[in-house]
Amino acid sequence: MDNQEALERTLNRARRALQIIEEEKASYGIRIPPDLVIELEEKQKEVTSLEARLSQLQGQRPASVPDNLPRYNDVFVGRKQEIARCLEALSPEERGWGVTVDGIGGMGKTVLALEVAHLARKQALFDAYLFVSAKTTWLSTEGVRQETLALSSLDSFCREFAKGLGQTDIVKMTDATERRRALLDALRGRRTLLIWDNLETLNAEERDIIAEFLRKLPTPNKAIITSRRRTGESAVTIRLDRLLETEALELMQAKGRSHPRLAQELNATKPEILTALYEGSGGNPLALDWTLGQVAHKGYSISDALERLRNAAKSPDLYGFLFADAAETLSGNDRTVLCALVVFLTPAKTTALADATDLAITEIQVSLERLVTLSLVNDLDGERFGLHPLTRTYILAAVDGTDTVGTAPLSGIQFDSAAQRKVLRYWVDFAQKYGGEGKDAYQTHDKLEAEWQNLEGVAANLWEVAGIPGTLKDQQAAQMLIDLEHALSSFLRFRGYWDEWVRLAEWRYLAGKALSQWSDAGWGAYHVAWIHYQRADKDRTASSGDQMKEMMERGGNLRDKAFATRMQGVIAEQRQDWAEAEQLYQEALAIYRKLGNEKREAIALNNLGGFARSQGDYDGAEFYYKQALTITKKLGFKEQEASHSAGLGHLALNRNRPTEARTWYERQLTLAQEIGQQSLVADAQEGLAQVLKEEGRYTEALPLALTALEIRERLRDKNLDFSRQLVEWLRRKTGIE
Repeated sequence: MDNQEALERTLNRARRALQIIEEEKASYGIRIPPDLVIELEEKQKEVTSLEARLSQLQGQRPASVPDNLPRYNDVFVGRKQEIARCLEALSPEERGWGVTVDGIGGMGKTVLALEVAHLARKQALFDAYLFVSAKTTWLSTEGVRQETLALSSLDSFCREFAKGLGQTDIVKMTDATERRRALLDALRGRRTLLIWDNLETLNAEERDIIAEFLRKLPTPNKAIITSRRRTGESAVTIRLDRLLETEALELMQAKGRSHPRLAQELNATKPEILTALYEGSGGNPLALDWTLGQVAHKGYSISDALERLRNAAKSPDLYGFLFADAAETLSGNDRTVLCALVVFLTPAKTTALADATDLAITEIQVSLERLVTLSLVNDLDGERFGLHPLTRTYILAAVDGTDTVGTAPLSGIQFDSAAQRKVLRYWVDFAQKYGGEGKDAYQTHDKLEAEWQNLEGVAANLWEVAGIPGTLKDQQAAQMLIDLEHALSSFLRFRGYWDEWVRLAEWRYLAGKALSQWSDAGWGAYHVAWIHYQRADKDRTASSGDQMKEMMERGGNLRDKAFATRMQGVIAEQRQDWAEAEQLYQEALAIYRKLGNEKREAIALNNLGGFARSQGDYDGAEFYYKQALTITKKLGFKEQEASHSAGLGHLALNRNRPTEARTWYERQLTLAQEIGQQSLVADAQEGLAQVLKEEGRYTEALPLALTALEIRERLRDKNLDFSRQLVEWLRRKTGIE
């Protein structure tokens, strides 16, 4: 009732405001100012929206509330925290456009999105609830079914949304760009919830266009996206993992209440068998649902259904239980293609498969045609091909001569790991070709970005094959893991994949130790320390820095040891041991000069500049920064030039020279945006916001500070608290919340 009363008060205020605007309009006769027309239209939309939401709370289902949410009747259990986070993200207080729900197939992303949407409708949070899906397949107890009416582009989504809103003029438009603009205009003044399902089936270009659309979504409209791919800038991300065992048991009992035979079987089954069912499904809701369906609809016992689940190799998709029979007909090339596709975590083109396997294009095409016919491979849009998740499980189990998967005999069918290893090597070579630490490496980072999901999967695969930590199983895999981290470190640093980088760097450290390659281990530890330093985690920075020092002392060259010394200086400065920090920086600088390593010399000079600035020695700081800048400009390393420009900008602010600071920050921002270095972009934008703040230009400063804050929140940067304080201060000054 409190919500209803509050909404009634809001509606009454909006109606009074509308009446005032209408009276003002009437006073103008036929020549009405354009701004008044716009204000009137927006207020009319607001009143209509509030009326629609109020009618929902009053238990009515007015035609004025567009709603095409699927009327699902299935059970829903667990996910309480995820639901709460979703509803919080859909509130008008949240600045982002909504929620991205991601995770592997079968985890219940769509079901969660619909559950949240239905709860939002019960609370009358929106004036329209519109659902569209790009889902191409679905699973029943009979197997996988194809969805022939799946949407495949933003334009098709826009048509569906416009249709749902009753905007027939928008539906009839022929130009896709105009349709998008018109839909965004139609959403202004409304409070609509848009649900976009299974966006991972779309190509990269369409996903990028959708991301742009969502960034422009007018507030207070919100969206929920489900996808197997990580996406959703400016949105809350919910990553779904397995159900807890208690939730899985709750799901079993809830299913039993709808199916008497299943309930009878569940009651007669020992708890340890139900636990085995949970473990066999991996806590995957789809796996559980498929298995319980075998009992409810096909008459299997729980034990028999569990056996079928195990025969399906605990897959997240459960379609590969047919694999053992189909595999008997596979040729050598077919098996090579399957082993290659195991490594591709995103759909692969025939050309990429040919490059990775050394098979001819025609051989690849023949094998793919057969594998698609056998339903072992998905034939997707854009001539791309991907494995069913269960097929992947079987292939991985059959590699290296394993002849059983779970309890399902493969009749001695074996897959040669050499084909898989060749594809792993292909991706490491790909990373080395387009990555690295060269001054121009940033120019090919987009290629790494496009294949990041595959590269991340390759890293996990190599980690598992190498067998570390523990007894080293595969030296070649461990070496490839080291090579991969070395190739990707710059890309991961620039693009802000810090969580992924710290994991990969830890793997490099352990792989280097396992191979007694102390320098490689030391560089892995350094990268871990760098990330923890950027996040102000002093303990982890120190421990990783000590690991780096130990490794470099055991086997690093003089350059490596100098870098370890410099890192110890960073750690000393972090704990405010000023004398030791300066001494260590100077030691590192002397070694770099002795070696003639100008790039590293500039880094050490930058550290000394930052140190001097922190001690109030502004002349000394300027001396060091400008030395570093001169070297870096000569060498052409734009990341370092941006970093030195940042130091000089901060120094100018310390000296109360905002005009000078602006010059440095603008230079930093230009360079950082050119190379795509996210943390430096945030630093420059925040610096410019501070300059504008000092000049009293608060309205201009706020957007820059907000953008910097968004980046820092994503990175969990050490300056996050300062960014938040700056934004709040500017909001108070501008009156913008």
